[in-house]
Amino acid sequence: MYIKIVCISFMLIFLQHMARLIYLMGYHKSVYNHTPGPCHQIPGVEHGSEDMETLPDGTTFITAGLVWSVSSSHFKQLYKDQGRKGRILLFNFNTPEKGVTELAISEDFDQSTFHPHGISVIQNEDTGKITLFVVNHCPEEDRIEKFEFNKEKMMLEHKMSYIDEAINLANDVAATSENSFYFTNYCYFRSPLSFLFEVYLLFPWGSVVYFDGTNYAEVADSMIMPNGIYLSRDRKYVYVAAGLADSINIFEREANNNLELVQDFFLHASADNILIEPKTGNLLTAIHPILHETAAHLEAPDLHRAPTKVLMIHMKNSSYANDITELYSDEGNNISAGSVASIYDNKMLIGSVQDKLLYCEVRTL
Repeated sequence: MYIKIVCISFMLIFLQHMARLIYLMGYHKSVYNHTPGPCHQIPGVEHGSEDMETLPDGTTFITAGLVWSVSSSHFKQLYKDQGRKGRILLFNFNTPEKGVTELAISEDFDQSTFHPHGISVIQNEDTGKITLFVVNHCPEEDRIEKFEFNKEKMMLEHKMSYIDEAINLANDVAATSENSFYFTNYCYFRSPLSFLFEVYLLFPWGSVVYFDGTNYAEVADSMIMPNGIYLSRDRKYVYVAAGLADSINIFEREANNNLELVQDFFLHASADNILIEPKTGNLLTAIHPILHETAAHLEAPDLHRAPTKVLMIHMKNSSYANDITELYSDEGNNISAGSVASIYDNKMLIGSVQDKLLYCEVRTL
C-alpha cells in the first residue's frame, strides 16, 4: 500500500513538472507580425548580434559570433565550417547608412578564443574614456574581459581578464564603475549534458554575482536561468531577466551592493537582454515568445527559424514596472531569436543570438 502511494506521488510530481515544462516551451502560443515602422537588415551581420549598448551620442557597441560550452555539436561544427568568429561591432545611429564596423583588438589579446556574449559599456563623464566589459566564453572557462575603446585607432585595447571560480556559465554583465560590475551566472554546469539536465529539471541554480574590484560575492541566488542584467540610470536598481521564470526581477541595491528584490514583473515569455529607452527611462527587452522554436534554432540555425518580440516595459520612478507596450513582433522571417533592442532618436536596433541585425524606424510611440 505504501509503495503504491509513493509511486502515485512520484507520478503526479512528474506529470506536474512535464505540464509546467510544456507550458514554458510555448507549444500553445502563436506569433503575429507587426513593426513600429519600416525595418531593414543591416549588411555585414550574418552570425549574430547578441548584445549591445548605446552611448548618449548614438554610438553602439555590439557583440557578435557567440558560441559557448553548452552549444550543440551541430552548431559548433557549423560555427567552424562557416568561419564564424567572435567580434565587437560598432554602429552609429546618426549614420545608419554606414552600417557596422568591426573593431580591431590589441595584439596582446588572443582573439582565437574570443566568444563574446553579454556586454556593458561605461563612459567616464570627466575624461570621456570608454570602458567595455564583455562576457567571454573561452573553451576552458568563462571570463569577463575589460577593454578600453581607442576612438582614433578604432580599436579595443585589452586591459584585463577576470577569471574566478565564481564565474560559472556567465551570460551578461553590468558595470558599476571602471573596476566593478555585476554579472549573471546563467546556469551552474558548463557541459552540454549537465546543462540540459539542469535546464529541463528547472533547477534554480542560477545567480547574480558582484565584483567590487577585489572580491566576488553572490548577491542573488536560487534563479532559473537569469539572463540579461542592467542598472537603472540612477544606479539604485538592478534589472534582471529571469529567464525561464518568464519575468523581470527588479532589485534595489543596498549599501554593500547586495540586492533586495522589490518586484517580480511577469511577462508570459522569456526575456533576454535589457536596456533602457533614454527619453522615458522605460525598459526595453527582446523576448523569446516560443521557447521550443528558439531552442531548435540555437541548436541548428541553418535548419530552424525562431520568433522575436520586443517589449517596452513602462516604469515608475525606476523601481516599479506597471505596463507593457509590444513594439515589434516577427515569426522569424526578418530576424530569428532576437535577443536585444536599443532605441535612439525614434530609431531601433534589434540584435539576435546568432542571426541578423535589424534597424527600424519607431513611429508608434
